[in-house]
Amino acid sequence: MYVITFYSFKGGVGRTMAMVNAAAQLVKSGRKVLLVDFDLEAPGLDAFPLLRPETEVPGIVEFVSDYLTTGCAQPVAKYVFRGARLGEGVGRLWIMPSGVRNGTYGARLQAINWQNLYSEHNGYLLFEDLRAQWESHLEVDYVLVDSRTGHTDVGGICTRQLPDAVVLSLLPNEENIRGLESIAAEIRQERAGPLQKKIEMFFVPSNVPYLDDEEDILNRRLEEAERRLGFVEPDATIHRYDSLALLDGEIFSITHPHSRLAKEYEQLATAITAKNLDDRSAVLRLLSSEDAIFRRAIPELQNLDSLLERIQISHSRDGEVIH
Repeated sequence: MYVITFYSFKGGVGRTMAMVNAAAQLVKSGRKVLLVDFDLEAPGLDAFPLLRPETEVPGIVEFVSDYLTTGCAQPVAKYVFRGARLGEGVGRLWIMPSGVRNGTYGARLQAINWQNLYSEHNGYLLFEDLRAQWESHLEVDYVLVDSRTGHTDVGGICTRQLPDAVVLSLLPNEENIRGLESIAAEIRQERAGPLQKKIEMFFVPSNVPYLDDEEDILNRRLEEAERRLGFVEPDATIHRYDSLALLDGEIFSITHPHSRLAKEYEQLATAITAKNLDDRSAVLRLLSSEDAIFRRAIPELQNLDSLLERIQISHSRDGEVIH
């Protein structure tokens, strides 16, 4: 199981849209995917008709509230539901919503003291249990987590505790770059922390105007982002796309699979899978280096001997991978 958090310092860059469409691309290619709405103050997954449950389903808020009431982590099956079928493949989709969106949702959210949850109620272990349940109960290949913008009490849960990787969406202006500098630094510091956890980062300029750039403004801003955030080139770029269909919450990877926008989301999904050495299809493409995204992933992983050792451990019984 590979957990990826989608994070942006500011709103309006299409973070949730990118996550949902990347998930659709993964499901279409046969992966089993869980979407988690951890943007608790401004939940967005239910804005997509294909991602709405037939009846109200409890989610993150109730999972935490029930734990604080009972002192025991509840079975995750109570807080997830099966999503609509996306495409004709064998992939599957589950969704863990933010919570039941009725008149008491805001009060129930405000009643959770996140700092106290960690300091007095073993909150760290609660979310380790949740992650373990995602893997054991749902047996998913990928978990995509939608995180709140800015600096929040739950930010560290989404960007450092839960994920194996973080997609950082940004419009490359000063406000976004400055806001992401400390977030990227904190994620990198986890490698030297107690758990020595290396979290991959994907840098994705988003909502980028598709315009002539006679004054080279975009390239200059991207170079500034690369320098200050510490990446060589974007893992994918999502351009602004003018379509009224977006107002209806359409998932373009499903409804308009040949559009430019869907192709950009496909590139993002491919970049994500390239770093997951437990993904059989991705490993086969990585070993064959059949396209630029996978060739670029090799030096960013560990050295070649270590890379091959990790692949051998993960796929020891798969003759096609090993040979």
